Amino acid sequence: MKDVYIVAAVRTPIGDFNGELASKSVVDLGCVVTEEVIKRAGIDKCCIQEVVAGMIYKAGQKGNPARQIQIRCQLPASGYACTIDQQCGSGMRAMEAISEKIMLGKTDVGIAIGMESMSNAAYVLNNVRNLRMGDTTLSDSITLDGLNCAICNYHMGVTAENLAEKYDISRQEQDKLALLSHERALKAQQEGKFQEEIVPVEIKDRKGTITSVDKDEHPKKTTMETLARLKTVFKKDGTVTAGNASGINDGAAALVLMSEEAVKKYNVKPIAKIKGIASVGVEPQFMGIGPVFAIPKALEYAKLTMNDIGYFEINEAFAAQFLACNKELKLNMEKVNANGSGIALGHPVGATGVRIIVSLIYEAKRRNVKYGVASLCVGGGPGIASVIEIM
Repeated sequence: MKDVYIVAAVRTPIGDFNGELASKSVVDLGCVVTEEVIKRAGIDKCCIQEVVAGMIYKAGQKGNPARQIQIRCQLPASGYACTIDQQCGSGMRAMEAISEKIMLGKTDVGIAIGMESMSNAAYVLNNVRNLRMGDTTLSDSITLDGLNCAICNYHMGVTAENLAEKYDISRQEQDKLALLSHERALKAQQEGKFQEEIVPVEIKDRKGTITSVDKDEHPKKTTMETLARLKTVFKKDGTVTAGNASGINDGAAALVLMSEEAVKKYNVKPIAKIKGIASVGVEPQFMGIGPVFAIPKALEYAKLTMNDIGYFEINEAFAAQFLACNKELKLNMEKVNANGSGIALGHPVGATGVRIIVSLIYEAKRRNVKYGVASLCVGGGPGIASVIEIM
């Protein structure tokens, strides 16, 4: 099997729901990171053989957004393009799809994109083609196609409550993690840590004035007292609140992946190597525990152990979910999510699987770490994880 190299990695800032990036469609955001990641790779567009994009909210975005990006960015029309939905794992699955083709010798250069514009998620009228008389229901695709579990038929927040109960995780523990996430993200912003990984997004207002968005919108100054005042959302006498859950957000991230032959042919310097990717299913009602099982499997593929890993990015879908995972994984918090995660930065669901790879690469490089792991839970039960070697 051939090795797979990451030659460039970038993301947009993450916008709040109906926030600074709301005027941009998911394809717009995908084009921004595609253009920038090619530029950073230092290669010509004609080299790109395929584009795979992960996202959830495709309704109303027209067919195959990956192909739209490919053509809009003037990549070769002869190339392959497809759009993948594996819920929160969509972006990482896009990376895996290209990686597998490179490993098999079926392609040499591809772009993996994770992207989502939750601000532009459609409302849906089901069964109206058969409606003769009477009322019908307008459904919000944000919940219908993503935030509600299609198997359990309840909100993902209930799965977090299930884990909080199973692992005896208190409201205070969850709020404490949420506060840490925001503090770390704000500190990283102040220190300019995100500048290298972010490509600014230009926004034109109604008057034609262009502004550049170059900063994550979601991190906030907060306190334990403020978080404690928030009402629980998903369960009577529960523990999960809007404050200790991830945000509803917009954003995109992209990677250029190459075979070793392409690296030599185009005389580029890789920034990382993919050592292993794995998905493992868990019971849907406890979907947040997925990383506990996906990480060991990815390490097995990489022929490494937990002791070899110097840094982790594990998405905070919910504080309860992350804390449950860490009760099993027992990670040193100094080596995990150093600059905040889903609670503070936000969770544009289809984008996050690539976003955490991007953030992992830049932070691990700052720390002079050789191996890192990125992982996230996935709606419906699969967990997905990647082992990355920093070069």
